[in-house]
Amino acid sequence: MSGTAQKNAKKEERINALLEYCKEPRGRDEMMKFLCIKHRTTFRSDYLNPLLDEGKIAMTIPDKPQSKNQKFYSV
Repeated sequence: MSGTAQKNAKKEERINALLEYCKEPRGRDEMMKFLCIKHRTTFRSDYLNPLLDEGKIAMTIPDKPQSKNQKFYSV
């Protein structure tokens, strides 16, 4: 298995673990801590936005995406 394939497999594992973790609504900071990611932009671009776009997670307050009370849950 090539290095890229290993990275993709590892990322898929992390995504699946995050989806399982988010069966209960979680805040962005909780999700970042779960994945051990400290950089908010990286988390948003690599995990949060793709999962939202694919419809795998949803917002608890969809009409206020910037709300400090926003949480995300697995669909």
